[in-house]
Amino acid sequence: MVLRRARRYSACWVLPCALYVWSPGHAGGGAALSAAQTPPEPRVIEVVVRRFAFEPSEIQVMEGERVRLVVRSADGPHGLEIKQFRVSKEIPRGKDPVIVEFTADAVGRFPILCSVYCGDGHDDMKGALVVTAGAPAQP
Repeated sequence: MVLRRARRYSACWVLPCALYVWSPGHAGGGAALSAAQTPPEPRVIEVVVRRFAFEPSEIQVMEGERVRLVVRSADGPHGLEIKQFRVSKEIPRGKDPVIVEFTADAVGRFPILCSVYCGDGHDDMKGALVVTAGAPAQP
């Protein structure tokens, strides 16, 4: 008897949802579903790290924006760390870029730090990610 109730509850919860999403008579049908599944392309920002700077030193994005950093080292190994967004990547020497993707989901000014010791000026190697609130939606 317990199994019958479990089946009955699971069918009641799953079936109406499936009918709503896949119902051919529903306005919008599958088009709304596919549009919702396709996230917007991230904004691509190229970053060069070198002793003892990030270029650009300040990156400005909007809240909720998807960001793709394409990071290259101009001299030796470095690191790129933005703690607020759980970003921590090593940037090796060479021309191959390191790709870092995240969503800027908090407003504020967040430090960008080098997480790999790169010489005497390492502690001064700082940048900033500035996330501003998005514009309110127009009616």
